[in-house]
Amino acid sequence: MIEEIIRRLNQKEDLDFLSMQSAVESIMTGEVDDDAIEAFLLALNQKGIKEIEITAAARVMQEKSLSFPLGDGDHIDTCGTGGTGIHTFNCSTASAFVAAAGGAAVTKHGNRAISSKSGSADLLLAAGADIGHDRENIENIFNKVGFIFLFAPLHHESMKYVMPARQSIGKKTIFNLLGPHTNPCGAKRQILGVYNKELLKTFAAVAKNLLMEHVLIVHGFDGLDEITITDSTYVTELQNKEIKHYEISPKDFGLSLGKLSEISAQSPYESLELIRGAFAGEKSAVQDMIALNAGAALYVARKVDSIVEGTELSFTLMNNGMAADKLASYVRVSNS
Repeated sequence: MIEEIIRRLNQKEDLDFLSMQSAVESIMTGEVDDDAIEAFLLALNQKGIKEIEITAAARVMQEKSLSFPLGDGDHIDTCGTGGTGIHTFNCSTASAFVAAAGGAAVTKHGNRAISSKSGSADLLLAAGADIGHDRENIENIFNKVGFIFLFAPLHHESMKYVMPARQSIGKKTIFNLLGPHTNPCGAKRQILGVYNKELLKTFAAVAKNLLMEHVLIVHGFDGLDEITITDSTYVTELQNKEIKHYEISPKDFGLSLGKLSEISAQSPYESLELIRGAFAGEKSAVQDMIALNAGAALYVARKVDSIVEGTELSFTLMNNGMAADKLASYVRVSNS
């Protein structure tokens, strides 16, 4: 079956939902050998990956994940694609703690660094957190802290079947696009950064197909998969099944433009130091960027009515110590 799929892909034929679903199902159950998986992924890359193919693959990955419900289901994620090649501090993780301090329930999906110097998992380990907790402990931490980190390898065991092929290929494949769409707790609200402007519309369509409720898909003019502080940011917003596109600038929020050098980090420990400084009330491009992204997260979480309001609240949460307390609380409870 997979050979026929590969033949169709090599002829530049887009796959329908059922064909893609069947192919990924067979791959993620160990029925396909490494060479065929590699051929499939390369053919898909060369053809160009379409939204329906991402949707079908995400559905399979969701079904295969160790998923479980938490709380009332009205939680958010700040997981993006990564893969920009620009080494900045862990903004999405920092903003998740600020949002949690502002009352948002956060189920943060993430991994170790792949193309960056510091992945979300690396940052949390540097902070002293235990990210390898069992399911019962995850629920306990979530209930006590309002924040939980979902370490991707613990929740997507079927990914082991594609790792040899992905490592052999050594560049992005469709599996680099699936993490943000496969939160193990089924988060329906998300701020989702993408490494390529072309993914804005594609990811919005996928999010709509997956019945997401409110998603902000963002890409900085500088190439970052965050709302950036150095330039304007493209935003594609899915809300109430409607999609709209717009741009925002730090200047819209009364903030000065920063420089990439001010937000760069070459290790998890350097990233943590920058975040702790911002959480201690230090004025900086780092604090400004966290406020913008956390503001968007609070908006998606329905804790505020706009990104502007969310940004103002985020500064308050960092300057009054509540964001730092939330991070410390997570580290403490995860180890208890």
